[in-house]
Amino acid sequence: MKKLALFLMFLIGMPYVLSYDNVTLEYDYPSQVFVGEEIEIKVKLTNTAGNNVWECKVRIDKEKILDYVLPFIDFKVDEAKFKAPLYYKKHDKYGEDQVSLKIVFKKGIRGGTYTIPIVFSGRVGACKDGCIPLPPQEKKIKIVVIVPKPFLSIQTNKRVEVKTDTVDIPFVLKNSGTGKAKNIVITTSPGELPTKVDLNSTELDPEGELEGKIILDASQLSTGIYTLDINLTYSDENYNNSGKKETVEIVVTKETTTTTTPPPENDKGDTYYAQGMQNLSDKSYEEAINSFIDAEFHYLNAGNTEKALECRTQIENIINLLNAEKEVENTDKYLLIIGLLIGSALSGIGLTVWLYNKEL
Repeated sequence: MKKLALFLMFLIGMPYVLSYDNVTLEYDYPSQVFVGEEIEIKVKLTNTAGNNVWECKVRIDKEKILDYVLPFIDFKVDEAKFKAPLYYKKHDKYGEDQVSLKIVFKKGIRGGTYTIPIVFSGRVGACKDGCIPLPPQEKKIKIVVIVPKPFLSIQTNKRVEVKTDTVDIPFVLKNSGTGKAKNIVITTSPGELPTKVDLNSTELDPEGELEGKIILDASQLSTGIYTLDINLTYSDENYNNSGKKETVEIVVTKETTTTTTPPPENDKGDTYYAQGMQNLSDKSYEEAINSFIDAEFHYLNAGNTEKALECRTQIENIINLLNAEKEVENTDKYLLIIGLLIGSALSGIGLTVWLYNKEL
């Protein structure tokens, strides 16, 4: 009985004799990642158990990951072992070791926060394989998964003035999102405004810019204000489509050339001028001067000062020609010339007065 009592006392006291502290674990991992980016979960073990530790390892507990999430995780390293034995203390310093687990969230997963459970196990003691299992430790790390998304904007003039048959409307596309934009297409509306789009790429990286222009054919547009919509469509890596629209005000002020029928007075002036030239050719100076005076009168009424001055020059040339004649055939001819000079002078005064009034 005495031996039995001593044995029972030994068994009762054994947990106290063999009781150890647990190891200390530290985790280092990114709080957020992009889809497709490799995640390294670093686990540092510090042996604070009180003796050497053996067979220590960490693993990802896949059974506790949601079923609909598992297919979108690529487990590169789902279990890692620490070195064994890992001493307790040397020179008053705890033994340490570090391992890494690695995973990748694959394309197709939705953006959000996901939990990855990590379980630690090991043994502690002086014997080779360890004597006592260490209490298991579980760590649930949370990682925010970002699905790269492009976000494009259109920068262009809000108002464009059109004074010619064609006009270029420049624009710039900017990607302020986190993902690459693909299948970029620019169209315009309405169809009544004929345009051509000049864009040399259909893809745009994050933080990138892409320049282009819209060529508007305004040859058939009347003067007025029009509205042009610039429509942008694009997709992300998973072919999810997005769109954007910018509106431009088109102000058409181009000058239109119109053909006007010459006024009748101008036509009459041409007729008398032609008669004057014919009379001059025939050396019928009296008729020529009269014709040029009539032509000058009608040109002035038509507002054609250039032709009126030309008539005046013809009249003066004829008078100078007659003055140059050395002999005058008779007094009647001389008086005729004097009369013509007076008529021409009066016509010249009329031209001068008309020009003066026009300037006023």
